[in-house]
Parts: sequence; C-alpha cells; structure tokens
Amino acid sequence: MILQRLKLFNTFFDSRWEDLTRETWIQTTYRDFSAGLIVALTAIPMAMGFSMAMGLRPEQGIIAGALACAVGRTWGGSKYQVYGPTAAFIPLIAGLMAKYGEAGGGTFPEAHGFLVLVSIIAGVILMLMGVFGLGKYAKLVPNSIVVGFTVGIAAVIALTNVEDILGLENFKDLLGQDEDIKGGILHNITLAFSNLDKINGWSVLIGLGTFVLTKYLLRVSVFIPAPLIAIATSTVVAATLLGDKGIIVVGDIYGSIPNHFFVFTPPVLPGMTSGVIIDIIYFALAIVFVSGVESLLCSSMADRLADNRKTPFNPDKEFWGQGLVQIIVPLVNGFPCTGALARTATSIKAGAVTPLAGYFKAILKLALAYYIASYLELVPMACIGGILLWVASNMFKPAEIKEVLKHNKFHASLMLYTAIMVPMTDFLTGVLSALILYAVLFKFLDKPVKREEHLVEITGEAQKIMASPGQFNCVTVPLSMTDEDAELLHYASTLAAHDIAKEFRFVHVIPPQKQPMRPKQEESIKRRIYDEVEKYFDAAAIEEVTLSAHVMSGASRLDKLIEYTVTSNSDLILLGHRKSRTGQRSLGRRLAMVTNASVWMVPEDTARDIKRIMVPIDFSQPSADSLSQATALAKLHGLSEITAVHVYFDDSTVRYEEHISEIKWHEVHAFEEFLSSIDTHGITIKPDFVESSIPAKAILRRAKELEADLIVMSTRGHSNAVTILLGSVTSELMADSPIPIVAIKHFGDKLGLFDTLIANRFWEHSEPKTS
Repeated sequence: MILQRLKLFNTFFDSRWEDLTRETWIQTTYRDFSAGLIVALTAIPMAMGFSMAMGLRPEQGIIAGALACAVGRTWGGSKYQVYGPTAAFIPLIAGLMAKYGEAGGGTFPEAHGFLVLVSIIAGVILMLMGVFGLGKYAKLVPNSIVVGFTVGIAAVIALTNVEDILGLENFKDLLGQDEDIKGGILHNITLAFSNLDKINGWSVLIGLGTFVLTKYLLRVSVFIPAPLIAIATSTVVAATLLGDKGIIVVGDIYGSIPNHFFVFTPPVLPGMTSGVIIDIIYFALAIVFVSGVESLLCSSMADRLADNRKTPFNPDKEFWGQGLVQIIVPLVNGFPCTGALARTATSIKAGAVTPLAGYFKAILKLALAYYIASYLELVPMACIGGILLWVASNMFKPAEIKEVLKHNKFHASLMLYTAIMVPMTDFLTGVLSALILYAVLFKFLDKPVKREEHLVEITGEAQKIMASPGQFNCVTVPLSMTDEDAELLHYASTLAAHDIAKEFRFVHVIPPQKQPMRPKQEESIKRRIYDEVEKYFDAAAIEEVTLSAHVMSGASRLDKLIEYTVTSNSDLILLGHRKSRTGQRSLGRRLAMVTNASVWMVPEDTARDIKRIMVPIDFSQPSADSLSQATALAKLHGLSEITAVHVYFDDSTVRYEEHISEIKWHEVHAFEEFLSSIDTHGITIKPDFVESSIPAKAILRRAKELEADLIVMSTRGHSNAVTILLGSVTSELMADSPIPIVAIKHFGDKLGLFDTLIANRFWEHSEPKTS
C-alpha cells in the first residue's frame, strides 16, 4: 500500500490531467493561460503584502508564491488548487521572525534560517502523513474551530497592520512589525491611540482608497486584477500629486527590490536550549496544522467550485505535495505556503481546467515581477496596508459564522472561544486548547439543533406576462443554398405544422459583385429558394403559412442579416449550424446581441420532434418570460410537462447537513414564489435544482441526462464588453449546446456594460473569499 502511494505521489501525468485531451488541448491550454495570467496579476501585490506583514522582504513573497504553485501543481493532489502565501501564516511567521530576528537579539538571516528549519521539519511530517494515509483525519477538525481560527487571524491581520495605513513615520518603533505576535495586539492598539498626532492623513486616504478600489473592482468581475490596479493607481497618485506629503513607501523600509529572486537560504539551528526545542515543535506543528487544514479545505472547495464530476482531489497526495512545498520553497528564499482560497476561486472562475494554470501563474508572476521590480519600491506602505485590510475583511464570512451559530450552542461557543483566544494568546495555543475542549466535551454537548422546515406545494396559477407566448409573428430563416439547408428546412416545416409562426421569410446573402445584381438573376435565385422550400412544406401547410424568399448582396453576412431583421420586424431568427463549425454559432450569438429578435439555433443532426423541453431559470423577470414561452411551446407540441432548472452555488467552506437541507428548502420556496406570477398554460413545471459554480456546464450536463430536445432561455443581448468581462450563460450555451436552443429576447433589451452593472447591482456582490 505504501509503495503504491509513493508511486502515485510521484506520477506526474495522473488523473489531474484527465481534462487535457487531444480534441480539446488547444482550448484548454488557452483557458489555463488566461486563468494563470489573471491570478498572476492579482497575486503580486498580495504576495508582497503577506510577506511584509510576516516580517520578511517583499520579493520573498513573490518567489514563494510562484515556486509554491509550481511545486504544488507538480506533486499536489488537486487539479485546480493555487498555492501561495496565505493570511493564516501571517501571525505565525511574524511571531517567529520577531523572536529570532533583530527584535529578539538575532539577525534577519538567522531568523529566516530558523524558519527554513522548522518548515522542513513540518514538510517531512506532512509527507509522512500522506504516505501513511492520514489525509482524511485533517477533515475531522471541527468547522467551528476552523471558522473561529479564521476570524481570529483576520482580527490579528487588521490590527497589527493598522500602522501602515496610518502612515506613521517611525511605525517600526511604535506599533509594530517588530512586536512579538504573542499578546502584541493590545500593545499595538494602545500605542496607536497614544500617537494619533503623528498620523499622516494623506496616507490614510491612500490606504482606504486602495481598500475600496480593490473591494469593488472585484465585485464587478474576477477578470479584473483589482489589487494590481489599486496598487498601481495609489503608487502613481503618491508619486505625483502627493509626492511632497511625506508618504512612506516600500523603498523607505526595505530599500531597492532586487529582481534576482532565486537565492539559496539554508536552514539555521540556534544554540540548543529547552526553549529552542519547544519552539521547533511549536512552529513545526503550527505549519503542519495550517498547511493540512487549509489545503484540504481549499481542495474540497475547488472541486465544488469547478463542478468537478470526474476524479476528486486526493487528500494523501495533497499532503505529500504540501510537504514538498514546505521543504523546497523556504530553501529558495521563500517561506511556508499552502492552498489559497481566493486565488483558487479566481483561477477557476477565469477558466482554469488543469494544473497548467498553476504553471502559467508561476511563470507569468516571475516574469511580470522581474520587469516591474524597480517600481515596486515606490509602492506606498499605506497601499500595502489597504490590501491587507481587504484581505482581513474578506476573511470574515458572515454566512459561515451564522451557520455555526445555528448548528448548536456547543460549536458556537467553540467558534467564539477560538476567535478570541487566537489574537489574545497566540495561534497554536488558541487552536490546540479549542481542540482539547472539543475532544473532551463533544460526546456530551455536540447535539445539532433540530430545525423544522415546512415545504410548500408548487403551484402554477398566474397572470399572463406576454401577449401570445409560444408564437412568433415573423420568422427569418437564413439559407446557404447548399445541402446543409435540408435539415433546417425540415425543422422549419415542423415548427409551421405546430403553429409556431404563420410567416417564414427565407433569406440568402450572396457575396458582393462587380456589377449590380440584375432582376432576372435575383428572380432566378428566389425561384431556387421556392423550389427548395416546397420540398419540405406540403401543399396544405403552404396554404396556411406565408412563405417568401429574399436575396441580398453584401460583404458581411452578419450586417445584412441584421439589416434585414430590423427592417422586416422579424421577431425570430431560425438558424442552423454544423456541430464542427463555430462561425455559424458566432453568427447566432451576434444576432441575439444586436437585434431585437429571438434566436432559435438548430444544430446538425437534430431530431425534428420536440418531446422534452428544459428551461434554465434564475428567478428573474427575463427567465419568467422564457418559462412562459416554453410552456406555450410545450402546449403547441402536445407536451404535459417541462423541466425548469435552477443552478445555484453555496460558496461556504463550512457545510453542516442541516445547512444543506436549509439551502434546498430555500430553493423550493423561491421557486414557488417565482412560479406564482407566471402563466404556465396548464403545463406542469418540474423543478430541478443543481449546485454548480459553472451554470452553462451544469445546464448542458442536465440536458444530456434528461434527454432534452430543446433548451429555452432568455437573453438581454449583452454587448461584447459585458460578455467578455462578466460572462453570459446564454452566450456560452449557444456556443456549446448540441441540441436546439431558443434565446428569447427579453423585450428587445440590448444592455451595455454600464447598464448591466447597474441592473446587476454589482456593489452588493461578494468578491472571492480569502483564506
């Protein structure tokens, strides 16, 4: 068993790479590169801030984050996890550096060498835990202690770094970064209030501005490297407009920032005393605890966030990889690192698929830092303080705190105890004492509170929200005048037979010619269109349906189709496409974006009969419109039931069973309220609730499982800028769906970026949470 584990642990191409196939490797590599770039841009200022808060130099955070990701992605057990400096290590490493550095009578190299030593010991312990299959036991740490520990660490970070924002010129002597983390917070606060007269107001403005800009840019989109933009903006303002205001910058404290990051730093063993031995045990176990708990929490969250339905993360291999991270990274001028929740979430949301994203992040981060190293010394310390204040505020997760409070009084007390003890004593004392209390008392006091939830019956009585749902006045059908038209014409005739529309206009766009198209030439093409159409529309149907042919000439097929759709007042475009061709799909997505018409896309080899309709909903008015349309379509096709799919995601890393049940209850209740205002035309609506952070992927998977013949959903016609920055589920479905999809235009909306942000109330969104 152990030999098998060792073989698996040192196998590079394992199940983590299962999504990198011959068919998709180009697309996958592009997505991983994009994700790596976004995370690299975000991680540089965060890594610097973490490193300086630990009492280390800024460049050490850059090398630690990059190298940790490369090592972790090579030997770790997760497909998606991004490794790097995390907030949980700040008080731990800061305490070590303060005790064995200059403040404790030693030197900086000696303190870092001692950190290397205890990190290597911790790494060996983690590797042995992985070899002997102990990864599963890290999951036994109670959620209440994890949440309390996180809250306590957040308080430590916020309070011990306040001097950077205050802009105190002699803050090293007054407040801070030379203080022993054990019991130093109260001392810091006391000194802060006794030195209020030394505060630099401009520095406070820079710090708070960095905090606000970072927080709200991330609420707009994860694709925005908010920390880097905030830090660049603050640096420019401080160097120009506020150049004479006495704002302390990184260079004032640390001097120039070198761009030769790789420096071998051997371990250092101080003179052996009982105190040193105790410290070795203390710091090594603390590193093991943080590495183990954080990495497994992050790996578990990553699988849920990425909607991983294949091989899950391997906790034992993750411990092996974490051990190597703690051994290799500190030896090359770094420090202990682990899985980072916020950066992992950003990577996944930016499109990461395989461990390649981690390698791209490492390479791009070092490359970017190499070229901007000379500018990093100009960054205001208040800006770093603002970044760390954002990190601290983001570690408070009200949903998780409420969940623990609702679980039972015992776990609520454990959480509060840990949250108070961590900043008031020290990291390991607070956590270990909480674990001891849990071990002694859980058999007597750990009893979940029973909460009764009353499910409601789902009804569908409502008022009409559209004049004639399920039917369209005029359908435009673009034809290529090739054999590919056959399936589309078959489908169009089936829709006509089900009374979907009474008027079909068949349009063919020809390339521009040197001479204007002659009337006879145009009539000849129209005659060909009629002859082709008559093969699929029988005589009876032709009598009931108006058919017309139109020929246009233009260099851009899209422009001509848009022009025709607008001038003819078409309210539906029926568009065919090959499964292997993306051009037609791009055409459909653009038509849905810029015209007032709905778009019905019909892939190659599509069955003409519609037997199962699926409607993705998000409880909004547009999705109510699409659901009403879908029920009307179902009625016209003689169906009695359709499925409404709502994709949700609970980003809490703490999940008790009753919490999961409560979420499901809220889903049912929200659906009942949503359905009460919709005319369902007598059709039964079957709700289907799916948890996934990637809605388009989940919807397509459910469509395949349900054997759906048609997907009906709304579109607001988002602009290219909105689609790129914020994403569009409808656009993704139109690009990838193997079955027909109807994008119902919501009252002809065409929302630009600004209007979309206002409509989505971006300021109420939550940014990726920090570990």
